[in-house]
Amino acid sequence: MRDDHDLRSRLERIASTAGDPPEHGLERIAARRHRRLRRRRGAVATAAVLAVLATSISLIVEGTERRDAVTASRAAKPEGAPAEVPRTVEVRCEPSGIVVPVASVRTQRDGLHIRVHNSLATETTLQVRGGGWFSGDIPVAQGVREVRQPVPPGDLTVGCEIGGEFQRRQVNLVDPAGYYVEPALECDDGGMERLRDITIDPAQRTLVGAVREGMSDHLAGGTTGDAIRAPRGYPAQKLSDATDDPTVQVERDGKVVALAHVGGEGGAPEEPWVMVARADVCVSVLATAADEGPSDEDSSSTTTGASGDTDPTATTAAP
Repeated sequence: MRDDHDLRSRLERIASTAGDPPEHGLERIAARRHRRLRRRRGAVATAAVLAVLATSISLIVEGTERRDAVTASRAAKPEGAPAEVPRTVEVRCEPSGIVVPVASVRTQRDGLHIRVHNSLATETTLQVRGGGWFSGDIPVAQGVREVRQPVPPGDLTVGCEIGGEFQRRQVNLVDPAGYYVEPALECDDGGMERLRDITIDPAQRTLVGAVREGMSDHLAGGTTGDAIRAPRGYPAQKLSDATDDPTVQVERDGKVVALAHVGGEGGAPEEPWVMVARADVCVSVLATAADEGPSDEDSSSTTTGASGDTDPTATTAAP
């Protein structure tokens, strides 16, 4: 017992020198240790909370910046949005074969646009066919060439000659803007009439000149005041577009009154233009017999005098 009492007295003196009031002894040392431990744990917990908050704020800021970047990007598309149909079809004529990367293309104001890449050793020939339209043979030299075709919307084929044979691919031409309108006459109730094989003399070098020369005698009042241009198929269609059936429309007072199909020598779709092979004309604008001049029957009512001059007062004798 004496020994225990001495040990306890020494410990209390040690605690006293450590700064604890002597009346608390060992209990004060234990309490201090608990407080220090709690403070350490509190500091660790606070640091952990601050770290989590900092990480969360960083992620929020980063996410906001990322969303802003996506919203501002014009190239970004909503997930699952359909791919936009291209405005030009690429046609690659290569030694290994024809390549057309897309299945669909959309119209422009002047029709279908084609970019031909000819990587063959020589010139090739391009053909476009669809909806009653045929381009004929379009020569394409080595390199890249832009071709415009006023082919109607729908399924069509595009092909080029490779190794002595034509290779073709099908393409769907879509018209979401509604550019194309089927060329047609705008006649009054009188209907239309078809004329054939009208000679153009002299031959003409332009389609406009060919129709003016060939149709002048067949339209009332001639063609001087009429507008002659490419068919209305596409708003910006050109007469220079390659085709095996060159067609020109005649407009009078803002209405289409004639559609003329012009041909060259031997029926070739190239100048010089020598004939109007076929023309659909509104009956209301067709020239009458009076418009065309005196007939043979009228000339028979005059006689010729001895000098060879025509006597306008003479008439043929009654039988």
